Amino acid sequence: MTQKNNINGILLLDKPLMLSSNHAIQKIKKHFNISKVGHTGTLDPLATGLLPVCIGNATRISRFLINSDKTYQALIKLGIKTSTGDKEGETIERSSFDVLADSSKIDEVLQSFIGEQKQIPPMYSALKHKGERLYKLAQKGLSVSRKPRSIKIYSIDLISINENYLELIIECSKGTYIRTLAEDIANKLGTVGHIDQLRRLNIKCFDKQSMFSFDEIIKSDRIDQFLLPIDEPLKHMVKVNFSESESSKFTHGLPVITNQVSNNEFDYIRVYSNESVFLGLGLYSNGYIKPKIVFSINN
Repeated sequence: MTQKNNINGILLLDKPLMLSSNHAIQKIKKHFNISKVGHTGTLDPLATGLLPVCIGNATRISRFLINSDKTYQALIKLGIKTSTGDKEGETIERSSFDVLADSSKIDEVLQSFIGEQKQIPPMYSALKHKGERLYKLAQKGLSVSRKPRSIKIYSIDLISINENYLELIIECSKGTYIRTLAEDIANKLGTVGHIDQLRRLNIKCFDKQSMFSFDEIIKSDRIDQFLLPIDEPLKHMVKVNFSESESSKFTHGLPVITNQVSNNEFDYIRVYSNESVFLGLGLYSNGYIKPKIVFSINN
């Protein structure tokens, strides 16, 4: 492709089935000759849906995207437990269960998962143990102890019941493993289960912005038509506009005196020039905004 690689922004990719997150972004990187690209919130090859792809300077704000709440559509098959927690794994346990016969119990069980809780990550995950990915250890038949992680489930809505399948819409915090949640739900229903289909519908910081299919993107000659501005997912942060002299200080890494913001020192602030150009992120401290992530004024 002829498009220049000096482009910045966020692509909301609708990741297709059976394509890994990394493989997807590498294809996009090569197709558009992009020098710097990364993704946030890895989706398994079996999962589809929203995968934010950060391009150019947008890679520097990726951590803020990872921390955002997420919404999934999950299809759980009850009665079969697999080695991976999804249908790609081998069947390791069977347990009879009639969904319709126990339908009155299902909503009660689902609601019991609402709120803050501890969750043990699955072995088939990208977390590391002594420098090695857990899924690589699992592929060797190994299992290691994993520390429980704090997560929060905001809502679980039952969409449909069909034979031994439950279709759910789940809104949850970062770090939630839907495969583990599916197994836990099945266990509480007195059976076993695994994820048959999984789709990420939304990431809260994007406020339900439209996704673009992989084929639609790859068939295009230009990627900039699909990109959101770098500051799009940061709208929840306090915003300040600087004068020309203040903008110059900020972009050169110097703190700027302010009387506009009395902010928690751990809350980031969006900084713009007087021409509404996004300059970067700062932190408030003792009457100053200190630069933390700075972009070129021409960015």
